[in-house]
Amino acid sequence: MILIYTIKVTPRLQYIADLLLRELLEIDFEFTTSTDRFYQFQGPKLNYSKDRLGSELFISAHPLLFENEIKPQRTEYGEYNGIVTLFTSKKEADLPYDPFAAAFFLVSRYEEYLQFKEDNYGRFRVEKGVAYYKAFHQKPVVNHYAIHLKELINAKFPQLIFSSKEYQFILTYDIDQAFKYIELPWYRSIGGMIKAYIRRDWKYLKERKKVLSGEQKDPYDTFEDQHRISLKHRIYPIYFFLMSNYGSKDKNNPWNSSRMQAIIKTLADKFLIGIHPSYKSFKKPNKVETEIARLNSVSGKQIVRSRQHFLQLEFPYTYRNLIEQGIQEDYTMGNPKVIGFRASIASPFFFYDLKRDDTTALRIFPFAAMDSTLYYYLKVTAESGLEELKLITDEIKKVNGTFIYIAHNDLIGKNSVWKGWQNCFEEFIEYAKE
Repeated sequence: MILIYTIKVTPRLQYIADLLLRELLEIDFEFTTSTDRFYQFQGPKLNYSKDRLGSELFISAHPLLFENEIKPQRTEYGEYNGIVTLFTSKKEADLPYDPFAAAFFLVSRYEEYLQFKEDNYGRFRVEKGVAYYKAFHQKPVVNHYAIHLKELINAKFPQLIFSSKEYQFILTYDIDQAFKYIELPWYRSIGGMIKAYIRRDWKYLKERKKVLSGEQKDPYDTFEDQHRISLKHRIYPIYFFLMSNYGSKDKNNPWNSSRMQAIIKTLADKFLIGIHPSYKSFKKPNKVETEIARLNSVSGKQIVRSRQHFLQLEFPYTYRNLIEQGIQEDYTMGNPKVIGFRASIASPFFFYDLKRDDTTALRIFPFAAMDSTLYYYLKVTAESGLEELKLITDEIKKVNGTFIYIAHNDLIGKNSVWKGWQNCFEEFIEYAKE
């Protein structure tokens, strides 16, 4: 156990100390605001305040964790052991920055509570964030901040035993549309055909005819391949199903079709599943409730996991709504346009409601990469995509983090638009799961 002196134990300080010390480093700690107790304590101790008290370990505390308002912050960048840091210390301390304030600013998504210009889908623009601006969006710097603390404490108090977390890989699938041609209402089928005629998309029409005649498997129906990959590589993916009504951004197959329900039931019997709330649901709480009820009914499972469609996320309201609907785990936290870390961390953490200054019970599982990011935004080849994924895997392995990857059934198939990806996909899984 390590004793931490501070002038005041705030909800923000308690939250981030729990994350860095208890969760990432797996060591216990206590706070004290008594200088007498701190001086008399004979074990490992750390001073987190404005001024040094003696020869103890000292980290100069930034005001952020002692505030209760939300306002623009001067992040004061620096570098320590090759890692970009925030809130550089102006005083002589044992670390040249405040790792607690820096980690809190990043994982709480502080900057997303401030005013910002949204992208075309109403999302936070990753290129406007501090991580992208200072080019550390592909490093889980919060995990490194915890390591900095570990090295600092261990050098002074070698008798303190730290546990070591193990690297973990989690494959997830978003089932936005299970089938391209089959299991569609007649009006969508005819509408798709008319649009193809207008744009003279003969390839679409030829493929559609083969699928509907039974000559060829639907190109989005890759579920047998997914199951083969899971068995071969001994992985247990998590599936997220879109259960909304049809919309311009929600083009899923009817949730109550017999084949769609059969797939959900089959996968729910073998793997973990979750809801994929529809495009506008992040601003319409009743839609999430309806869609969860549908998945509950079809799967026969209690739905406690979620990932927003199009990664729509508005702080803190989306997460408050999920909590009200009984969701315990969310997998939305990530960047749609780039590979990397939206919250600068490669480990699960609890959501902190910054407006209420309160730690919630909602567990956030941040993802680091997504196939559609590589294909639609970065427009790389399968081979180049594989190299990008290996690099981010290495970064996560350095800190013994958790790598969560998003795949889509329409992109991994042999007949998908991203041809040649399937072999690279399997090579990536084997590399990432080692």
